[in-house]
Amino acid sequence: MLFEGSNRVSLIKPSSIRRMLELSAGMKDVIHLEQGEPDFTTPTHILESAIEATRKGFTHYTDTNGTLELREAIAEKLEADNGIEVDPQTEVTVTSGSQEAMLIAALGFLNSGDEALILDPYYPACFEDTLLAEAKPVTVQLDEERDYQIHVEALERKITERTKMIWMCNPSNPTGHVFSKQDIEIIAEVARKHNLIVFADEIYEKIVYDGTRHVSIGSLPSMEDRTITLNGFSKAYAMTGWRIGYVAAGEKLSATLRKLHYYAVLCPNGISQKAAVAALVGPQDCVQEMVAEYSRRRKLVLSELGKIRSLFCTVPKGAFYVFPDFSSFEKSDEAFASYLLKEARVVTAPGSGFGKAGEGHLRISYSVSYEQLEDGMRRIRTCLEHVA
Repeated sequence: MLFEGSNRVSLIKPSSIRRMLELSAGMKDVIHLEQGEPDFTTPTHILESAIEATRKGFTHYTDTNGTLELREAIAEKLEADNGIEVDPQTEVTVTSGSQEAMLIAALGFLNSGDEALILDPYYPACFEDTLLAEAKPVTVQLDEERDYQIHVEALERKITERTKMIWMCNPSNPTGHVFSKQDIEIIAEVARKHNLIVFADEIYEKIVYDGTRHVSIGSLPSMEDRTITLNGFSKAYAMTGWRIGYVAAGEKLSATLRKLHYYAVLCPNGISQKAAVAALVGPQDCVQEMVAEYSRRRKLVLSELGKIRSLFCTVPKGAFYVFPDFSSFEKSDEAFASYLLKEARVVTAPGSGFGKAGEGHLRISYSVSYEQLEDGMRRIRTCLEHVA
């Protein structure tokens, strides 16, 4: 007997990144530039904290919303780094990574028929989680040639009486763009005017370059009770496998999130929470060192891309991605990603998987070693010389 998935599952599509991984499975001599996976090992003091916790038997359930020790450390971090004041007792929830946080936000605040604005290009979970909530994702395409600036008219045109939420990722995955304070203020103004919730994914906030300043929308006046701030440890501390993140939101928003959080995961991983505390309260030079290396890799990628004629690419100010436009070589980014895989043995992520504004682009991650990056970019350039 065959069993079909639910109707809501049929609404969503598989990840383009996963699709490329499947296509490359079993291939030899392949360089992976498609995933946002830091190649660094989790810093030693974080590892040691987890080992100590394990030896002391910290292997049981914790508080559903995360240990108070971790929630207090998160609250201190948010106040010091982001200008966001929260009560660790009622306004911070520790999640099993950022993916859980995004899903419970969509399910918690979107009803069937509601609409959510999504800045395009976007992180795919924003779109797919909106669909899982049986709501309608409404994309707001940002102009790459104008450096992805936010225009109030563009937002206002997409708002209806059904609009309930704005999704944003800052710094952006996939583009690496960091929104200016002026852009953030425009989004906040629209949210206040139309009584909208803003979900702000800030997982890459510590990975910024060239003196760029990251601004948290939750720190702006009158935004504290309508903003859900997402952050975590995967990117800045190379802790992807630990599956630990958090959401900070006003008490009423948090109460809704916590109901779903309980039934989704019961409680976050205890050992990971001890590691997360060490990450926040321990030395931060490890983060600075990793960002310095990402910056070195970014320069390499931009230099190599700059040698390719007819290629347009904005300079990313954050995260560890570039998002070049390869449409002058091939209109279909899916076809072009497959071509590079077959001919160059380099895996990239098709831009259309990140929204309509990503069509014709490829996301290239420089979170791999410098040597792999050199080889991968050389292969791409050589391949494109044959295309030209």
